[in-house]
Amino acid sequence: MVETALGVDLINEIVERKSVVAFDSRPIEDNKINALIEAARWAPSSGNGQPWRITLVRDGSSRADLNEAMAAGNKVWAQNAPLVVVFATNAPDPERPNSAAKKMLDVGFAGQNMMLEATHQGLRTHAIGGWDEGKVKAAIGVPDDHNVCFLLMIGYGGDVNDLPEDVRPKETRDRVRNDVGDHFFDGNFGSSWNG
Repeated sequence: MVETALGVDLINEIVERKSVVAFDSRPIEDNKINALIEAARWAPSSGNGQPWRITLVRDGSSRADLNEAMAAGNKVWAQNAPLVVVFATNAPDPERPNSAAKKMLDVGFAGQNMMLEATHQGLRTHAIGGWDEGKVKAAIGVPDDHNVCFLLMIGYGGDVNDLPEDVRPKETRDRVRNDVGDHFFDGNFGSSWNG
């Protein structure tokens, strides 16, 4: 068990989830992919709008095009993940204040659900923001009035020795969190939570 700052137990998937860069290229079983879809599907959303539009890409020309859409620093390791999940959202509603931000938040909830379920299924994940939106949209046919939010790499953990030497530290570094009082406040913004 991981020791938490406030001395409480958490569900294993929260503390075991880590953004990995070493992926095994073996395919993910369909039943596990279906579990990932269901986990995202049950995410909370504002007004139950469920604004996420999620495309799962395993192989083929779309996958090759997605690899080319990634920033160079991501491409070097992400191309080994057997599944790329593209999270997008439909267009903001001009009649609803803050609808763009709410939709992005809702998509984030769906992504977090998927990451936690992936961890539960024995899979590893890494969400990335380094990609060219136009190329991602072209690769999988995302309509112009939709926004790509992030890409999620999913697969079984791989061998760190298969990575380029300069990438290996990303896989082996400790997963750390900032102090609770830096981000959590008691009653007033800036008044550190002391638990």
